[in-house]
Amino acid sequence: MPLNEADFTHSISHWRRPVTQGLLFAILAFMSWTVSPYGFWIPSLWLSSGYALGLLLRQPAPSLLLVLAGMAGSALLTLFLVLWPLQSPGADQILLTMGYAIAGPLAGAWAYRKTSRQTSPLTRYTAFLRFLGTLTLACSLATLPVALYTLSEAGRSNAPTDTQLLHSWFGTFLGALIITPTMIAWSSQPGLSTLFRRPLEWLAWLLSLTAVVFMLWQEPTRSLFVLLPLMTWAATRFSLSGSMFAIGLAAFSALGAASLSLTPGSDQAYLLAQTLIAMMAAASCYVRVLLEDRHQIESGLEHVVEDRTRELQLTNFELKDEIFVRQQAEKSFRRSSRHYRALFETASNPIIVIDDRIVIRQWNGAAESLFGYSRDEAVGRNLTEAFIPKEQKDEFAWKILKILNSGMTKETIEAEIISFNGTSHVILWNLNKLHEDEDDGRAQLILIGQDISEIRRTQDQLHYLAHYDVLTDTANRRLFEDRCRQAITSALRHGHHCALIGLDVDHFKRINDTLGHDAGDRLLQELARRLRNSVREEDTIARLGGDEFAVLLSQVNGAEGSEKVARGLLEAITQPVDVPGGELVITSSIGITLAPDDGKSYDELLKNADMAMYRAKKAGRNNIQFFSADMNDEMTRLMTLERELREGIQAGQFDLHYQPIINVRTGRISGLEALLRWRHPERGMLCPKDFIDVAEQSGQLQLLGEWACHNACLQARAIQTISGYPVTISINLSSRQYNHPRLAERLGAIIKETNLDPGLLLVEIDERILSDRMEDTAKTLDTLKSLGVGVVLDRFGSGLSSLRLLRELPFDQVKIDQDLLRHAPHEDSTAAIVHTLINLARQLSLTVAASGIETADQDSFLRNAGCHLLQGHRFSAAVASDDLGLLFQRARQGYSLLPADQFSLPLSGDSSFPEC
Repeated sequence: MPLNEADFTHSISHWRRPVTQGLLFAILAFMSWTVSPYGFWIPSLWLSSGYALGLLLRQPAPSLLLVLAGMAGSALLTLFLVLWPLQSPGADQILLTMGYAIAGPLAGAWAYRKTSRQTSPLTRYTAFLRFLGTLTLACSLATLPVALYTLSEAGRSNAPTDTQLLHSWFGTFLGALIITPTMIAWSSQPGLSTLFRRPLEWLAWLLSLTAVVFMLWQEPTRSLFVLLPLMTWAATRFSLSGSMFAIGLAAFSALGAASLSLTPGSDQAYLLAQTLIAMMAAASCYVRVLLEDRHQIESGLEHVVEDRTRELQLTNFELKDEIFVRQQAEKSFRRSSRHYRALFETASNPIIVIDDRIVIRQWNGAAESLFGYSRDEAVGRNLTEAFIPKEQKDEFAWKILKILNSGMTKETIEAEIISFNGTSHVILWNLNKLHEDEDDGRAQLILIGQDISEIRRTQDQLHYLAHYDVLTDTANRRLFEDRCRQAITSALRHGHHCALIGLDVDHFKRINDTLGHDAGDRLLQELARRLRNSVREEDTIARLGGDEFAVLLSQVNGAEGSEKVARGLLEAITQPVDVPGGELVITSSIGITLAPDDGKSYDELLKNADMAMYRAKKAGRNNIQFFSADMNDEMTRLMTLERELREGIQAGQFDLHYQPIINVRTGRISGLEALLRWRHPERGMLCPKDFIDVAEQSGQLQLLGEWACHNACLQARAIQTISGYPVTISINLSSRQYNHPRLAERLGAIIKETNLDPGLLLVEIDERILSDRMEDTAKTLDTLKSLGVGVVLDRFGSGLSSLRLLRELPFDQVKIDQDLLRHAPHEDSTAAIVHTLINLARQLSLTVAASGIETADQDSFLRNAGCHLLQGHRFSAAVASDDLGLLFQRARQGYSLLPADQFSLPLSGDSSFPEC
């Protein structure tokens, strides 16, 4: 594809810089060769090396590849110019030249950037000194391969080894001094107008340089010292870039003149010339950098002084003469102490100077603001006695005396100070030893402080948030785990016991729901306060989450001591708590485990305490249970059952059995209640009571409920065909199913999918579930009724809201609570309650059903009480779906499940109807 004009222009500009830089490297290598001594090819790279160092100091990352390529090219050009006319260079000479060419610039740039904060070595005199130091190191590193080569047999030549090494060292050093400062100065002050700011003086200087070069050509060793005044002239009169260019030009010219004037074999004379030129160039550059540094400092301070002087002149014109005298005095004083005043007087940090007796000698404005004492009030007082708290005086004074009386010069200490108004501040002091006072010869110490009070407060707050519960001010899980691990380690080492107590508030969710979360939070705070008052200070109380707390007894007298503490905790918790509207009595379930008897790790003890606490809940709550091995076995059994349950759902091991519901008047089967069964591969047929709790705790109950509902609706159509007349199918809704927000939607989808007449489906809802959320019950039941299904109130009479439920909610049928039925035939009061419930339901035109009928007395009582539907093992056990055909076949043949008299035996022994 042909390039257009724009692409061609961009391509040329993209390659212009590398080509230009490559030519510069080649030119500098050629110039280096022209002034290098005969027979030494290594120093011929010195100008290229200086140019590469300048590039790396200006732009390290973009220039790295360019420097490597340029120095490699310069090395090859040097080998071609010096060695090729004599002999073909060997591989060792090529590698040596490459290493010498690359090592110097890379080492110099890297070392300078690591040791100096200044990006340019010409901004501060200290930076230039570091530049000279790093340059010395770089030259030594670059000369190291030369040293190894010259000591080898291949590198031996007529020239002495030390002469070759010194030529190589000074070559790199001079190249950096001639090229690098000029490049850096030019990058900060570009433009020929800046470079040649004084053209006439430049002309005079160049003429002088020509004369000096001519003298050096005639007498190189004797006339070399004339070069120093010329370099000093350039350093003191020209601009920064101009002076660096002039010094470099003078050094290169002098070195070239010396090289051309000396005869072969005059290596020592040339080496002397190199040494003197390097020293004079370095000294001249240092003088110019020092003047530049001084000029910058004077400019900054001059502005500050001028502003202050102007303010004083405007506010008090009558004191003009006195101000003038003071200005003259201040100018004189600034020449000797400007650095100290700038740091001491205008610093935002407090700065204090003390003597060897810890007496304050100087006190800046920031210290006045911090401590609240003026300079006159503070000077002469003992620092530790006046401003340091008593508990920190010894440490503070010890560190000060350690610096004053030892070889140490620096130290840091964090201390609290008390200001004039009584407030305290946390100060981080940097202690530095000063030179001895010239007047009395005493050592002094300067203290530079930083107020870190806010930082410490923030750190303390972060530490608190990371280790403590904000609501209850108890340890959180992280801190509690750390304390437990320490206690367990101590118990194992010293042979004593520690105990872990787990507890939570019984029915805390009910408290939150009825009284609100604010009341629940206040209750948790009161509970934490009571727990703290009931244990020792060395024990740890933690809130692990919600209403769950844990107590660590770090050292306890076995089970007896643990139980005694737990009894105290239980008694403290059960004390009445004031809440809006009255008092509330709360209870708690407590589980205890001991280390190392029950476990030797934190995770094991926490698991044991949880198991013991859950055992306490199952035992009726508000009691104490110790961990035992059987709890672990029980937990293992439940975990195994949970795993088998999950596998059973996936393998399709569940089925539905149906228990007939008998019409008392006709004796026919009017309905079937769908009951879930698990065909366990090892334990046989299991009823819901064997696995329903595990299913609910593991979150699998919802899935099982939907499966049972779907299969009941699916099998209901087949049941209508088998029976020959309409038979209702009842399904039980669990709490999770009933409270699911998409209950009606899911049930409607199942009915539509199975194409079942919704009038044949009855959903049974436990009265206790409805009483927990009365405000949403009417809406939920109306939604279910809109689907066309029937609604049954199960366990009617078990709660305190039965009458309200019948009055406000759209039920079609009620089912009497089985607990009432067990006692009704033998207890008059229970019988009266059941009679009342049945009569009430009949008056409201509701169908009354009863389940769980096992005895003839119960059968007779319910018939006489007017119950419509009966269900239980007296009539038939639950029948597998595959056996329903046989059941209805026997019914069509005239066999009635309803006994002819109240003393007939139940049919549960029939093999066709297995019990559960």
